[in-house]
Amino acid sequence: MTTLQSSPTPTVPVLHVFEQAGGWHWGITIPRGLGSGFKVIAFSERTFPREDAARNDGSQVLASLEGAAVHN
Repeated sequence: MTTLQSSPTPTVPVLHVFEQAGGWHWGITIPRGLGSGFKVIAFSERTFPREDAARNDGSQVLASLEGAAVHN
């Protein structure tokens, strides 16, 4: 399962893959509109056994987010 938040500000999302607590995870961020830093707009709730599995899953979500932005 994936948790998503919508963003009213059009930005370019970035995929991050990282190891934590013995497994691999992914997160997608966008730059904050006001202030500095980044906002997490999607992340994996599932822990992946391998980095490439997390990257593949995150890449699919990123592609769907970018596809949705093109159609809006």
